[in-house]
Amino acid sequence: MTLSVIRVAQTNSYSNHNNNSANSTTAKLDNHHPFTMGYFVGVTSTGFVGTDEMSAVTSFQPCHIFGDQMLIGTGIRVGFYLLYAAGIIAVFFGVDKQFRFWHGVWGILALSLFLTMMVNVVAFNLIIIDYAVLIELILWYPIFFLFTVLFRQALVVEERTLTMSDTEIGQRLQRCHIEHQATSPQDVAQSRAYINVLKAFALYAAAEEAEDDVEEAQAALGQSLRHLVSHWRERTDNREHHGRGEHATDGGAISAAYSQGVIDEIVAAPTCEDVNKLRDLYVAALAHSSMSVAEARATEQEAALVAAEELRIRRRNRPAAHAVRHFLTTSSYKDQLAAALGLLVWSMYMFGTAALNWPLLTYGNKPGQCDNVPTIYFVFAPKKPFTDHGFVTFLRVWTVIMCIVAVFTTAVAIFILVVSLLGPSAGGMASWRKGKMGKEKRSIEAGPSDFVFDPRSKPDYSRRARGQHTQEILSCLHHTESRTIRHRYHMRTTSPIHFTLWNVPWAVLLTVLLGVTITCAELTVRRQGPNNDTPLDFARPPLHETAEILTLLAGLYSLVLTCLSIAGAIVSAVLRLRRRVVEIGHHSHHRQKPSRESSHEKPGAGAVVM
Repeated sequence: MTLSVIRVAQTNSYSNHNNNSANSTTAKLDNHHPFTMGYFVGVTSTGFVGTDEMSAVTSFQPCHIFGDQMLIGTGIRVGFYLLYAAGIIAVFFGVDKQFRFWHGVWGILALSLFLTMMVNVVAFNLIIIDYAVLIELILWYPIFFLFTVLFRQALVVEERTLTMSDTEIGQRLQRCHIEHQATSPQDVAQSRAYINVLKAFALYAAAEEAEDDVEEAQAALGQSLRHLVSHWRERTDNREHHGRGEHATDGGAISAAYSQGVIDEIVAAPTCEDVNKLRDLYVAALAHSSMSVAEARATEQEAALVAAEELRIRRRNRPAAHAVRHFLTTSSYKDQLAAALGLLVWSMYMFGTAALNWPLLTYGNKPGQCDNVPTIYFVFAPKKPFTDHGFVTFLRVWTVIMCIVAVFTTAVAIFILVVSLLGPSAGGMASWRKGKMGKEKRSIEAGPSDFVFDPRSKPDYSRRARGQHTQEILSCLHHTESRTIRHRYHMRTTSPIHFTLWNVPWAVLLTVLLGVTITCAELTVRRQGPNNDTPLDFARPPLHETAEILTLLAGLYSLVLTCLSIAGAIVSAVLRLRRRVVEIGHHSHHRQKPSRESSHEKPGAGAVVM
């Protein structure tokens, strides 16, 4: 809203006013006074102004400052505070999925306020007040940006512990058999081969995620797949040799599906779909043998649990250099564009300080009338830029430093945009394996060969897609579930949070910066005037402008969304624990049921059962 101030001739009665604010929105003057000009009304919303009325401000105290409610109003300040609080909570609990929304909201709000402030230059406003509050609201964004990039969680293979013995594997598999039939050494060897395949998938994904040489991981994956197929083929041959034709399909699904050519394709570029297909085929093969469907599903789940336990697949923070590289190469376009927008907007503010602290520093000043105001709180200390020449010198030195920093942040933002739109190779981040492996391997469609085509040498190879596949592979092994038909419609209860003590000091640091922001901004708004005891006046009460309401709602929504993610993770953990308890009780009930039935006397051969 634009508030027009009507300048009128002042008499001695005005100049000798008792300096008290006249807060009424309507001031009626004496019709017989020689300077009577009719009725003065305060313009606060849409309405008529009569022919004998003129718009007026709600206060005429000398040197009293009016603030722009659409730039530094209460709702706008509180909205930014809530937005920063949401970022701190996300860092504290590791809720990295909310960072995209956080960066996008911050960038849009900050850009709209910057453009509004620049437009207000033509209105001869007191720009230094608006700029001081806004710069306090956005100053620490690069630090929040840095933490939201470095604190992105990832599923990684921490270390490879000692493998489980065959005896222990046999005991765990035995618990999956409802009919209490013995687990043969062949079953244990077959399960071990399957466990090794799952581990090979995970180790390959870990090597790809860490930008290591994947030649060894590829060879291990291919060897483990061929070993698993040989186990099932040997079991099929044994069944046929002993004349058990009804079980001739034992392992047939696996041996037929995983020919040498298919194995080569999987080894060249494994995906999560390959893992899920293998798990389903393994359940089908077990079900075709002497196991029931329920036993086959339980056996597969137990083998997957053993693989995850031996590898220790966990969610943790990436190293700093790895986190930055992963953000540039495998994050989604939306994440990168939102982060680049925030950095560009922040750089615009810093470049704007050059104009605001040189030609526009005294913009809106009234020499000889209001030399004691305005007041700016810098690090909790009141400073008056119109009279404190030392502080003016500091502002200009600080402006030069901030412009240098803005050059760097602008370059980073442009680099992120180039990588996001044109790919990592456009930013000089092409994989070092591309040139090494591309010349040695040819396409698998050319026929049988010892070498297969490396997809990284293709021009349209996407490292972003590769990074998503590696996380999906680790996720499907980390969150092992029974391959029952029910799991297809279960709500995924994967926890989106990862709280560690390492997050605490950084969250405390960000909280301190938020406290500094709130203190300096609120002191600047509330302590103006010659004695620093008069707050800024606004034309309307708080939250009566659309800009205020929108900013407040955006910050509140970001905070609520982050808190709901944390609450949902806690509820999911409770539900997951409860589900496991119910499943354990269900399996125990089925294991005890056959033993109770066997204790009853069976009818004789000649008896007639009705």
